[in-house]
Amino acid sequence: MHEQQIVEGNNLGAFYRFVNTRISNRTTVGAIVDDGLILTDNQDKANAFNKDFSSVGVADNGEIPHCRDLQLTDLLDSVIFTQADVANSIDRLKCNLSAGPDGLPSMLFKKLKYCISRPLAMLFN
Repeated sequence: MHEQQIVEGNNLGAFYRFVNTRISNRTTVGAIVDDGLILTDNQDKANAFNKDFSSVGVADNGEIPHCRDLQLTDLLDSVIFTQADVANSIDRLKCNLSAGPDGLPSMLFKKLKYCISRPLAMLFN
């Protein structure tokens, strides 16, 4: 019934969201093979991953590597952000993504681009 409504709704975005929820399983790790054994128990899989990760890790020997003193010849004195730079960066934001770490959706920045590009440039500078 729900599937039929999605197909008849003729909304390509809703269709792909529905398909992605059906084909993606982001909450579990599937069966893995360790030493020829198929592991399906979560604790067995965790132990197999731990064994693999610990086998490729390197133990810390406590020594600090020697770093050469390098003479810097070129210095970056300043970086200038113009209002146009900020506006161009906002233009490249994708609207279909969820909000970033600041909790603000990219669509907000796009709608307010002309109002906030100058204050942001001043803030960045």
